[in-house]
Amino acid sequence: MALTKSDIPELLVPGLRAEFAEAYRAELDQSIADRLATIITTTMPVQKYGWLGTVPPMREFLDERRPTGMSSYSVSIEDKVFEASLAVDRKAIEDDQLDMIRMRVRDLAFRVAAHRQQMVVETLAGGSSGTGYDGQPLLSTTHPVQGGSTFSNKTTSALDATTLAAAINSMMLVPDDQGTPLGILPDTLVVGPKLQWAAAELVESPVVVYRGNALDTAGATPYINAFQGRLNVIVSPFLRDASDDYWFLLDTKRPIKGVILQQRSDVPVEFTALDDPNASESAWMRDRFYYGVRGRYNVGYGLWQTVYGGIL
Repeated sequence: MALTKSDIPELLVPGLRAEFAEAYRAELDQSIADRLATIITTTMPVQKYGWLGTVPPMREFLDERRPTGMSSYSVSIEDKVFEASLAVDRKAIEDDQLDMIRMRVRDLAFRVAAHRQQMVVETLAGGSSGTGYDGQPLLSTTHPVQGGSTFSNKTTSALDATTLAAAINSMMLVPDDQGTPLGILPDTLVVGPKLQWAAAELVESPVVVYRGNALDTAGATPYINAFQGRLNVIVSPFLRDASDDYWFLLDTKRPIKGVILQQRSDVPVEFTALDDPNASESAWMRDRFYYGVRGRYNVGYGLWQTVYGGIL
């Protein structure tokens, strides 16, 4: 039996759902959010993280083990519901504009991935406010450490070779809860579009050329760039406007990073359609079909020791 135009929506939805799933998997494979944040899956609408804080360092086994309990620190993250929806005129499907619809559905997958990145990066940018697990913001000059002293993972200096070197040195010395260096080794520099060229020159150029000035009689002298190959540069468009001069140094190899991206394992990001001409009120009343994506996730603070921020 020949197909009629009314058959198309019913046949189209499985294909669009597959298009979305394929595009979403591809976006996750190269997700910036997954590189910058610790991904936690949960089945709870509000998840309490009572294990934040550092694990004890190794010690010689002399008499008996000395277990360290869970830290008294904790933070809770409540998930939020997000959506994005498309409205498609019924006649667009009847006129066989299916490829255009497929492209827009694939772009929905890109939007979900971009939103996850936006939330992670904007959490970094807002790291000077709110409260982390130790009672201080993610980025603070007064994080409490052993012995009643404090430690800073924040600066107000612009990004340059001097401040970057100081930030790397500081992160490598950051102590755990017992005062032992955690072994932090920053590997990623996050900047916005405004600082991308300065960041590339700082960490990607094989040489640095000293440029003399009017008061300097020495000529320009090239020397090896000590930063080259040490850091990966990530440029995020979500560092913009008031945060366009912000920069962040991260250790992304740690199991627990500075930002936690919490998502529901029992409620995955889903693609749905409202396009049955016989059952959809919108199709009958307005001659329109709707396609949308929905997800439940949120972000929160993790280990401040893995982040150093330049907040100007």
